[in-house]
Amino acid sequence: MDSENGLKFEKEQADKLLLKAETVLGYISTISFLILIFLASYLEMSESLRILLITVGSIIFAIGICYALKLEQIAGYYECANCRHKYVPSYKSVFFAMHVGRTRYLKCPVCGKKSWNKKVLKK
Repeated sequence: MDSENGLKFEKEQADKLLLKAETVLGYISTISFLILIFLASYLEMSESLRILLITVGSIIFAIGICYALKLEQIAGYYECANCRHKYVPSYKSVFFAMHVGRTRYLKCPVCGKKSWNKKVLKK
């Protein structure tokens, strides 16, 4: 029983680390996107270089956010507001769900109801 608690504690710590990495990755990709967009907007340069900066910034942002979302999806669990079931939804459902922070509007696999599911680390 003690080793089971130790494994749960280790998973919680790993999940906390993943969520911190998600935050850092989100900030880095957003800041780099904004810097490249501002550079393209306010500096004198050719149109082709301007288009290249906007394109590179958009690609960095899209890839960074997709990876950050994947980290959020696999770290911890989402808890159904109706039945309190804790589960890991598919990437697709997390990607397309409305959200406020780490709370997402998802359909519970147990009760089948849609509700605002909060991110939790303990099962």
